[in-house]
Amino acid sequence: MRVKVLFFALFRERAGTSTLELELPQGATVGDAKEALEARFPGLELSGGLAAVNQHFTGADHPLHEGDELAFLPPVSGGGADGSVHGEEQDSFGLTSDPLNLQPYVEWASAPPYGAVVVFLGTTRSPNRGKEVTYLEYEAYPGMAEAVMRQIITEMRQRWVLGRIALWHRTGRVHPAEASILIVVSAPHRPEGFEACRYAIERVKQILPVWKKEFAPDGSHWVEGHTPLGFRL
Repeated sequence: MRVKVLFFALFRERAGTSTLELELPQGATVGDAKEALEARFPGLELSGGLAAVNQHFTGADHPLHEGDELAFLPPVSGGGADGSVHGEEQDSFGLTSDPLNLQPYVEWASAPPYGAVVVFLGTTRSPNRGKEVTYLEYEAYPGMAEAVMRQIITEMRQRWVLGRIALWHRTGRVHPAEASILIVVSAPHRPEGFEACRYAIERVKQILPVWKKEFAPDGSHWVEGHTPLGFRL
């Protein structure tokens, strides 16, 4: 059987390609694909990363089938939206290459039933660990990233009574002091708003398939986070 393999960020650079077709025997698993790819690309070490089959996180024992899309993802970076928000929808989320404009989202979230609007902006820091940062470059797995955002918002609503939620992440180049992620949460009361906003950024850092590469005057490197234990390869 044949499966389509996708590589992102550090894995893409080490494999030297972003996609390929992989021939595997019937009954092969994600772990079998991992071993075959590491044998094909000697510099590629996939252990410690994540795997997704058809845009759903999975483990090494997951069986593969003809035509599956298998993505190998480094630990996430944990991190369009042109500033216009329309309608009465309760959720606004996605990826954008445009600068993040906070004020329209605050105005959209500030409706009469809500006594609190909590905002988080994640910005590029320079210096970082004592070194100047020229800019960050963000790469995402489109489609899956939006699905994970929807999952995070669903989890938030299952835990707290909330109003409107916005969750947007930049892709491409982001310079120091520019925002890479925007989270806006409205709620009837402030404790729920603060807790939900904190929960959102922590979950983004755990599972959102977005990666960042840090560029400095003397070079660049991928910034890796921590892989959730349940998904490690």
